[in-house]
Amino acid sequence: MNRRFATNIFCTALLLGLLLLAAPAMALQIVYPADRTYVTKSNYLILKTGDPQITGVTVTLNGTESDLIDISDEVYRNAFGDIIILLPNWRPGNNQIVVAGFREGRRLAREAANIVYLRDLSAIPPKGFEPFVMHTPEGEALCAPCHLMQPVPAVRRGDTAATNACGDCHQGLLDKKHVHGPAGVWECSVCHLEDSEPNRHRLVASEAELCNSCHIGKVEEFEQRRFAHGPVGVGLCTICHDPHSSDHSGFLRAKPNEVCLACHEGLDQGTHVVRGIGGKPHPLSGPVNPLDERKEFSCVSCHDPHGGDTQFLFQGGAQTKFGLCNLCHQK
Repeated sequence: MNRRFATNIFCTALLLGLLLLAAPAMALQIVYPADRTYVTKSNYLILKTGDPQITGVTVTLNGTESDLIDISDEVYRNAFGDIIILLPNWRPGNNQIVVAGFREGRRLAREAANIVYLRDLSAIPPKGFEPFVMHTPEGEALCAPCHLMQPVPAVRRGDTAATNACGDCHQGLLDKKHVHGPAGVWECSVCHLEDSEPNRHRLVASEAELCNSCHIGKVEEFEQRRFAHGPVGVGLCTICHDPHSSDHSGFLRAKPNEVCLACHEGLDQGTHVVRGIGGKPHPLSGPVNPLDERKEFSCVSCHDPHGGDTQFLFQGGAQTKFGLCNLCHQK
């Protein structure tokens, strides 16, 4: 072999080796949510610097850059290590995240991610985006230095956020006015499997089967109806109901009309159903519900959100539009 050629190969290999040693394999990582995944909650943005030289980061979300976030303090390092947990405000749909790591004004690392926030659970995620899953072996390994990822049975049975291992991260799920029974006493295993694969804590059964195992009366009610509302027909209860907690009656994810209009867009624009003698359309909200004075009038005052005997899912067993009107406007 030519001596000059051999020397060039050696120098090239040495240079590559030095470059690999100089550059950390994972200097900065967007842990949650990961690139090209979608989430259904606007709760956390979790970063891992991976390089002790990084003393501050900036986060650019959808083109708006934050001030430098200083993580050099010894107290912070002792408490959180190289993990940074932020509370973002995702916009519905696509979100662009760019994170940069700095030391003394010099950028050492940069990482970017494209994530989708599905505020409307009935929406279809863009092609190529997968649901984010945290409880994988790789994900739990990142959390293990600070969190108990393999709790003993006694800790799994704790009935408060302080005594239950799940409460360490998920106590925010119950910060609403109404709390679902099992969640309220941290009986997570009623709905979630502790050791499912490939990721842990999956549901113990399909969504409809799981909900119906407790809400037996609802199943009997649905079976008596001729028509089922779409989500009910395909067993997607959590499109409308939050299984953990809610500020709205019935554990709705929002006010009744907001939930309805998330799918039935535009029905609140212009005239709905009929225009009265005075020229005004029938209200969709505002007045007291004549059929139940404890509730405000809404879409569900006229339409049963689970099913009905007509294709319009009229309340009170009404078979015709005039029959529905007569429930309140008796003549």
